[in-house]
Amino acid sequence: MDVYEYCLESKKISLKGLDGKKACFLDIETTGLNRQHSYIYLIGLLYFNKEKNSWYLRQFFAHHIKNEERLLKEFNSFIKDFDLILSYNGDSFDIPFIEARFKKYGICSNLAEVESLDLYKKIKAESPYLDIENLKLKTIEEFVGIYREDEYSGKDCIEFYNQYIRNGDEGLKEKILQHNFDDLYYLGDIIKIFNHIADVKKLAIPLDRKEIGIRIEDIKINGDIIKICCNITNLDENVDIIHYDNGFNVNWQSNSMVIDIEVKEGLITPTRKALFIDKLSFPSKIVELRDLSEYVVPDNVILLKVENKYIMENIKNIIRELILYVK
Repeated sequence: MDVYEYCLESKKISLKGLDGKKACFLDIETTGLNRQHSYIYLIGLLYFNKEKNSWYLRQFFAHHIKNEERLLKEFNSFIKDFDLILSYNGDSFDIPFIEARFKKYGICSNLAEVESLDLYKKIKAESPYLDIENLKLKTIEEFVGIYREDEYSGKDCIEFYNQYIRNGDEGLKEKILQHNFDDLYYLGDIIKIFNHIADVKKLAIPLDRKEIGIRIEDIKINGDIIKICCNITNLDENVDIIHYDNGFNVNWQSNSMVIDIEVKEGLITPTRKALFIDKLSFPSKIVELRDLSEYVVPDNVILLKVENKYIMENIKNIIRELILYVK
């Protein structure tokens, strides 16, 4: 069993909002998907070394499956110094797999003391706000501008490892290590997607000769009502507005605002469901409402959701117009 460590002097990752926790990114390679019968042969960690003021990438590699226990013990000793593990689908795969292998060897796990942040789960929760086809890691990477030639998959690496055990081909080992290295190296960069999500959910409105900020906190759908919950910033006055009107309600109390809008359901294509509003049901004074989506729709239709994706430009435009109307 060997440990490889690399200093990534030029690597920059922003971990704002983690309250100063000592965090690391985790990715493992296994001989299969079954926790009871498959082995972990490689554990990779990406972490920030405060003393050296640089990001480091460490890999625990077992030259043979009989070295798995030692690999796990080395990893377990190292991970105890961290407060937070970040991963992609790690809550479902990596961490339960490691725990199962700990149990097999009677190793007292330090993972239970380390908080987990599964980026896959966090991005999935925000996916209705994102215009992405799926949540594969490669898709997320490309969404934030990472394009890399990943010649081999995790499945390929299983075969490489089996061959390496048999013939000791160092070239195969290097392919495995490089695959894990690349996955970890770029895993830290996909955090940028949360900056994009924050931008998608915010807007600014000129009001009373100044600009107020609005952040969409949540969107809920209950029957024929869509509820949009917002946080308002940069207000100089206390606001107390409860407005009921045709097609919508607005409840604005200081920095908190909830908008309820009546919606209709239909098909935007022969197979794709959509939620929309009929702007003819709104007061005639709200004249700037129009559909900003890529779809061709009648003049009175404004799309709010297609399948499981919100049409955020339309939603933000509606918020803007309703605020100007009730204020």
